[in-house]
Amino acid sequence: MLMAGVPGGIWVTFAFGAGLAFMARGNAQAALTAFRDGGILLVGSTATGVLVGVFIGGGLALASQRAAVNSRAWELALVGALLAAVAFPAEILVVALGTNTGPLEMVATVLAWPVMTVVAAVHSADIAGRTRRHKWLWTARRRRQQQPSRPQA
Repeated sequence: MLMAGVPGGIWVTFAFGAGLAFMARGNAQAALTAFRDGGILLVGSTATGVLVGVFIGGGLALASQRAAVNSRAWELALVGALLAAVAFPAEILVVALGTNTGPLEMVATVLAWPVMTVVAAVHSADIAGRTRRHKWLWTARRRRQQQPSRPQA
């Protein structure tokens, strides 16, 4: 969700803010257009985030299973980066649809592509379940199962 939420979320905020500003000025047609574009961005970015997350998570799960038990972190990072680089253009398409291919919005979203690819690469071992660095990725039940038992007194 982060990969789609950052670029899409910024433009959703601007679109809804512009819609409110147009409503305050009495321009109902422009307000409806801004709200429509914001809705396209909100729904599209959410759907893209879910699909990209499933794509990256599934790919990392497959790569993690195929790797040796002592796999290196850079291998998962490389797989995560490649999957993110392939999947991110879906968010570029959503931003293009929701902003009518506005030049500023498109340039900023395209510039976010390598940044989001690096973010996915850095967190790929966590997503694949190879590390315990981020506790929020683990349910309470799995955390209890992973903790060593206390010695009986």
